[in-house]
Amino acid sequence: MSEGSADSVIIHIHCQLDGLPSTPAKPTILRVDSHLRNDKRNNVYDPEILAIGPYHHGISRLQNMEQLKYNYLKRFLKRKNEQSVERYVTAVAAMEKRARKCYADPLDLDENAFVTMMVLDGVFLIELFRYSGFKHLRDTVDPIFRHERILSQLRHDVLLLENQLPFFVLNQLFNMTKTDEDPDDLIALALRFFNGMFLNLSASRVLARLPVKNIDHLCGLIHDVWCLPFVETISHKSNERDEWDNINSISGLREAGIKFRKAKGNENLMDIKFVNGVLRIPELIIYDETESQFMNLIAYEQLLPDGEQRYVSDYTFFMHCLINTSKDVELLRTRGIIENCLGDDEEVCQMFNRLGRNILTSSGFCYSQVFCSVNRHCQRRSKKWNANLRRNYFNSPWSIISFLAAFALLVLTFTQTTYTVLTYYNRKG
Repeated sequence: MSEGSADSVIIHIHCQLDGLPSTPAKPTILRVDSHLRNDKRNNVYDPEILAIGPYHHGISRLQNMEQLKYNYLKRFLKRKNEQSVERYVTAVAAMEKRARKCYADPLDLDENAFVTMMVLDGVFLIELFRYSGFKHLRDTVDPIFRHERILSQLRHDVLLLENQLPFFVLNQLFNMTKTDEDPDDLIALALRFFNGMFLNLSASRVLARLPVKNIDHLCGLIHDVWCLPFVETISHKSNERDEWDNINSISGLREAGIKFRKAKGNENLMDIKFVNGVLRIPELIIYDETESQFMNLIAYEQLLPDGEQRYVSDYTFFMHCLINTSKDVELLRTRGIIENCLGDDEEVCQMFNRLGRNILTSSGFCYSQVFCSVNRHCQRRSKKWNANLRRNYFNSPWSIISFLAAFALLVLTFTQTTYTVLTYYNRKG
């Protein structure tokens, strides 16, 4: 290579390097991993009626909600006595580049289309949260609150991993549109909308341990809120790397003498304890959207950096190990550990079988100590039974010989009886 050519290459490379940011922005709103998408139920990652953000924007079957977004914006401006969306567009446009970097995939939307989408989707979500909490704000002909099924579908869609807006965009729009009726922060307003779907944590408790600046999107918010009560109980164990083996299903554990009880309290769904042969598990309510919510929270965790705890994945794997048949679900239901709103125990069993497929648990599995304790208990019971059998029935060579002789006599008697019966019927024939 000539000196002139080398200089040209050097200049070209330095130009490319100079164009890169010093610390590349890390996307926070990602696509569901392909190995999860390959599952037969990959539709649980797709919106049913509402597209939020760019990943599902423009899909024809979701267009009915686009007109409703404009209706919500119009009603919002009327309530605020504003004639123009200018200040909201200006605010979002100032965040356009930052917001675009939150998405992992290249986006086909130009700046105008992207900002329009952000304003429409953002105002719609905030107004939806307000209408859910304040009935007097609703339009009497609003289809969302006239049909419970539509509201249920929206709750499903708003939590999807691929159906998100950056939280800082939502928070900015909320602060610009805050009313005297609104709570002080967007987290409190959002949690009201999801109240009952997950655990009933007060917003003040959440905010004390979950600053707004640490929230990437609504899916991440609900994940953190759901896991929050459990995190502190195991924080001192987070660096442990215990070796553990899978536990048996409920049927097998019952044979080992293990009992199952509903844990007291309802704020810590994942706080499962095993003490004195009793497995205490908090109540889990299962309804139509439960599988989709679990799968999207699991998909969110599968994209976390190595070393971070996957609390929902670990909990799901635990329940997957426990539940092998509908009888296992029935026992949990009769103990008050599962409230089955689906009505069919077999359906719940199949749900956990699907959820546990191809799941990645934490490198420091949250329930490693519980698994080890359960397995030790089962091994002790097995050894105890074997010792009892040897002590009471096989405590001398003569007892073993007597047992074998009795067994042989039983086999001979059965054989002779069978032969006699067959001979009788053959002669009769």
